[in-house]
Amino acid sequence: MSTFDQLLDALGERFGVLAESNTYQLTVITKNADVAIGDLFLLPSRRGPDRFFIFRTSQYANILNRTIDINDIARNKLTMPDSYLSEDLAEEQLIELKGIVMGYAEADPSRDAWTFHRPRRLPQHLTNVYRVDAQNPQVAQVVRELLQSQLGSEGLYIGDLLAGEHALPGVAIQLPPFALSHHIGIFGRTGSGKSNLLMVLLRSVLQHNRQVHAGHRPGPRASIFAIDPHDEFRTWHIATGGSDGVRGIIGNYSQDEVNELVSPFYYLTAREMANAPLERRVFLSRADLVPDDLISVMEFTEQQIAFSNAFYAEHGERWINLLLRNEVMSRDDRYEESGPEYADVTIAAVQRRLGFLAVGRTRVFTRFDPGVGLQYDSTLPDIVCALERGRVLIVDTTLMTEIERFLLTTVVARVLFATRRALRTATDVSSLEQEIRSAVGNLDEQGQVGMRSLADELIERISSNALPYVRDGQLVSIDQLPFVNVVIEEAPSVLNPMRMRYGSVFRDISLQGRKFGIGLTVISQQVSQIDAGVLTQVNTELTMSLGNQDERHEAIRNASADLTGFERELQVMSRGQVLVTASYSDVPLPIRVPDYDEMGNDFDG
Repeated sequence: MSTFDQLLDALGERFGVLAESNTYQLTVITKNADVAIGDLFLLPSRRGPDRFFIFRTSQYANILNRTIDINDIARNKLTMPDSYLSEDLAEEQLIELKGIVMGYAEADPSRDAWTFHRPRRLPQHLTNVYRVDAQNPQVAQVVRELLQSQLGSEGLYIGDLLAGEHALPGVAIQLPPFALSHHIGIFGRTGSGKSNLLMVLLRSVLQHNRQVHAGHRPGPRASIFAIDPHDEFRTWHIATGGSDGVRGIIGNYSQDEVNELVSPFYYLTAREMANAPLERRVFLSRADLVPDDLISVMEFTEQQIAFSNAFYAEHGERWINLLLRNEVMSRDDRYEESGPEYADVTIAAVQRRLGFLAVGRTRVFTRFDPGVGLQYDSTLPDIVCALERGRVLIVDTTLMTEIERFLLTTVVARVLFATRRALRTATDVSSLEQEIRSAVGNLDEQGQVGMRSLADELIERISSNALPYVRDGQLVSIDQLPFVNVVIEEAPSVLNPMRMRYGSVFRDISLQGRKFGIGLTVISQQVSQIDAGVLTQVNTELTMSLGNQDERHEAIRNASADLTGFERELQVMSRGQVLVTASYSDVPLPIRVPDYDEMGNDFDG
């Protein structure tokens, strides 16, 4: 740990002096200099234990040392220019900076470190003020030491701390890996750099897994199921002279790393992939769908919901096949014990909503009709196994309809949530199969067909250890499994209040996912359109430029840390600039995300 005097010596010349201070804001007087909103300053203080206060500018004004009002001087200069062109006036020009105390770092000899604290105290009167100059590596090192507890370590790198308009080299911001098993919000308007941010995050997850595998970092690994609506994460900008994407990263892996960290695939798409062993066509079976999946992405009336649930309860995984073939009893053939009757118009409306699953209308969902030899055929069990083994999965959805894309995300999230809940519920290995079947509604002894084929596949994979829920004859704790995160692109389309009024697996995950190690990443241009119940559970916010005042207000209101003093910046932030707030951090951190094209594909393992 550096001493107070060592850090002070590294700061260089004094920039200004503290004039006024209260618990809301500080006022600093300095000589005429080029400053910007967001500039950082350090205020050393020896009132009490040795401390360094960190001050961030939110506004500034030109002032004069003279008692005469600057407006009077401006008017006189206009009417009597010769009298006010003296160089002596330059000595009178000062700047008044106002801003917020982000907090203070205090020497802690017991930890041999500087520990950061929320701003509950103020610096002493007339404290000297030192500017954080992004061009001075010594000052950057001071900031890194003072803020170390807030910056993160052995985590997922997302960018570097901003001081005004420039990033501080070497002052890296890292999310803890467990943030992926909680919930993350990425908010920003078009062109703010959301895709580049996610690409940098994917790179960091791959790096984390590689270092865990090599024994250089404690586990567990992390998994991401990342929907890619523009098919850019796989190859990024290599076609236009930029960096390769995830493909380029894993191209630098050894065969052992490919086997342990990538296989059987990292890239899924709706098209056939030839000569690409780690890239595969994705398809689900009609048997993978339950009524709740469709209800969460399509409009259903209460009568249609009731009928769909009743029909599924009776027929299980064959329900879609029977409806599309119109094998539904007529009203005259129904008997009293079969339950309430449903109007033919209600049944027809449900059939119309399922029409996109008919043969020739979907590239994603396969037929399921064992009676004519069409057995269960789905990549869903393999996806679940991959996520439970610590994999980054990129899903190209450019050839999928919006409904197919949302259904794919919903089904994967629901099944993963159900299987982990079954693992938590099981008391021993012998009860795990029963809990898996119960989780997907397959209880034959109770007359529930549910998702029998999926249950059979999952249980077979547990037996072969492809689904790593049993180790050395004992159940694996969820804490030993990877942190899993499901990325929801265009979040308002599936997470708006109207869609979720009948319930949603995403609402369940937002409320309970962290105890099962499953998190969501919610990506949106519109914060205000996302269900409030989901937003309140997001505890890591990566907020970029938001042009609409209502959206900025919602982002500030839902942030995990107080954003007083940052309001204007959410409108004027440049591309790649992000405001990071988190429930596990004491202070909002403005950062710049590096351009992925400048990072390269390789990194130390």
